[in-house]
Amino acid sequence: MGSIGVSGMNKQVKEQAISNNGIDLIKYAAAILIICFHCERVIQDPMVHHLFKNVLCRIAVPFFFISSSYFVRRGQNGSPSYLKRYLQSSIKSYLFWSLIYMPIGFMWIQENYTLGPELYPVALLTGLLYTGTYYHLWYIPAMIFGMIIAHWLIKKTGYFPLFMLTFILYLFGSLETYYGYINNEQLQLFFDQYLTIFITTRNGLFFALIFVAVGYFLWDYREKIARFHKHFRFLVLFTGLILVGEGLIVYANMGIDKNFMWSLIPFTAVFFCWSLAWQVKCKTDFKHLRELGKYYFFIHPLCILWAANLVNSYDFFANAWLQLIVTIVATHLLSSLVILFNQQLPYYYFDLQLMLRVNRSYIQKLV
Repeated sequence: MGSIGVSGMNKQVKEQAISNNGIDLIKYAAAILIICFHCERVIQDPMVHHLFKNVLCRIAVPFFFISSSYFVRRGQNGSPSYLKRYLQSSIKSYLFWSLIYMPIGFMWIQENYTLGPELYPVALLTGLLYTGTYYHLWYIPAMIFGMIIAHWLIKKTGYFPLFMLTFILYLFGSLETYYGYINNEQLQLFFDQYLTIFITTRNGLFFALIFVAVGYFLWDYREKIARFHKHFRFLVLFTGLILVGEGLIVYANMGIDKNFMWSLIPFTAVFFCWSLAWQVKCKTDFKHLRELGKYYFFIHPLCILWAANLVNSYDFFANAWLQLIVTIVATHLLSSLVILFNQQLPYYYFDLQLMLRVNRSYIQKLV
């Protein structure tokens, strides 16, 4: 990734270009929050459960959108083709994991929908381009869509029209969260018809785009934003309290889902800015931590299914907290094995190539 390299920039911005240990640590914690969100309920009190699962845990995905787009924008600063290469890499990874989860996704469709085999190709295409072949994979096509559209609109129109558009789109998407507050029958009917066709508003257009735009904006205006560094801690606390307040409003009248909360936008923006300045002073392999967080995201649904099978086989695992712990430990171990395999694979490949060359040379001598 290219360095910032702008004359007159303050020390804070320079440090951000060198090390982002705080970001790595928070992203790792966010990956664990995603696991907690997808696992069974562990808190019995309804309000506390709601605040944990639908407020705290829902910070993770917007934070990932902002973080990914911020660093992609930084990469573009050093190489104009960085976005293209990043998206190509993301698509390859996405297709691999889509293939892994495809059988489970089709089993889920068979259990929940009356879908004929002739419509399976349509379901597969919809999964790949929109919902993901399993529930957690929607994030990747949403991120890719958001990055492409935001990049294009910034070049064509600039940030102000982009944010106006994303505001309107997010407003429509938030009807999913605030469905219980809709009093207009025509609007409710229209939204019901939309959901009948498109299932959810949690996608690249209505949800991801605004957070991707924020990430791009935070990089492009990093020097001006860094001047407010001393206020970030207060802003995190202030916007966090607003987020909790909005969570209680949603709790008072539940909608269809709780993906969209307006205070997530300012909170994750200032929380990300604060975390950029957080340099963790400890001897930790943060690169390994980044890799773990990435594989936690992709692998954890497999471990959740495995833990669910343990529950069916052994009553001992019926405790929700124990299931969560088993899932996290299994996810960590499996992720570590995948990382180890990926690290060793180049060496195996080199050894294989060397062996082939030796054998080829030996055969040529015999001939």
